[in-house]
Amino acid sequence: MNHTPQIKKAIQYAARKHDGHKRLGAEGLPYITHLLSVALLVAEDGTDDDVVTAALLHDAIEDTQTTQEELLAAFNERVAELVLEVTEKKELSWEERHERYLERLEAASDDALLIAIADKIDNIEDKLAALEREGPSFLKRFARRPQAYVEFYGKCLAIAERRLPEHRLSKRFAEAHAQEVAAISGLNEKPTS
Repeated sequence: MNHTPQIKKAIQYAARKHDGHKRLGAEGLPYITHLLSVALLVAEDGTDDDVVTAALLHDAIEDTQTTQEELLAAFNERVAELVLEVTEKKELSWEERHERYLERLEAASDDALLIAIADKIDNIEDKLAALEREGPSFLKRFARRPQAYVEFYGKCLAIAERRLPEHRLSKRFAEAHAQEVAAISGLNEKPTS
């Protein structure tokens, strides 16, 4: 990832907006670690500064009081649009929010789709690491049963594989999702005491 003035500004902006936020599965790490991971994943392909910036800011509208207009003023129209393309509408029910997200992902730009894929990869990899570290009790932190997340990520993966079948991030997403499916299935097979 290039350390351009725009990317430096986006790192600082994201750190301020998510100040005090913690990662659910990563041992209470600051949330900025997720945003940096997503940005690094999309940057590995040599994407331009706007895509990396949007990856750093992908949760700003969804998880903070940031508006699209603020992003437009602080960065540019493309960054604001990319962030909006991957933003879930938190005011909707979990089911409706994810249904609308999937509809938007189908029509999203390839750059926005790459940000969404990178986001899912990092979420799954963090979850798998936490499961390894803490065991199944970790899953109690989530609002829904584990299978609901597996199903949602499976639908996201289907879109990624249909739209960007040969992209290395689609392939990495498929590998991570397969590991998540196996881990969750393994939990369901364990006898309860």
